[in-house]
Amino acid sequence: MQTATQPPAPELDGTGLRIGIVVARYNWHITGAMLQLAQEELTGLGVEDIHVVSTPGSYELATTARAMLTGDSYDALICLGCVMKGETRHDVLVSDAAAQGIQRVALDMGVPIMFGVMCAENQQQAEERIARGKECAEAAVEMARTVQMLTRAKPAKEQGHVHRDC
Repeated sequence: MQTATQPPAPELDGTGLRIGIVVARYNWHITGAMLQLAQEELTGLGVEDIHVVSTPGSYELATTARAMLTGDSYDALICLGCVMKGETRHDVLVSDAAAQGIQRVALDMGVPIMFGVMCAENQQQAEERIARGKECAEAAVEMARTVQMLTRAKPAKEQGHVHRDC
């Protein structure tokens, strides 16, 4: 038996996808740069329908994501934020709440949401990770296609046809 040396290449054709981006304005010098990279990458992958909404900070990302998914239909969302360590533990509370909230919305709504909330120790760390915006765009397209593929396979199973890839 031969073991694969590389993971399978993801499906990164965004043609026809509708992607929403929720971006926190707090630490805009970081989140704005992440947003720009995400939009450029989505456009480069063929996504033409991109809807951007901003929030005051990362804590509000999950609420806004839920509102977007309740009011409209998206193939995937991207949540972008930047929480930096300060003199108190506030950063821990905000980053934990953002992570748990976004995951809950994704699971409750059945739509992939990319977690692009940077949790940095300092400004330099945050700046070094701005490319996360591009990575989140790629992951959004990949996950949208994965969910589409899996939900399309469902009717065949319900009809008694089971397709096995393994």
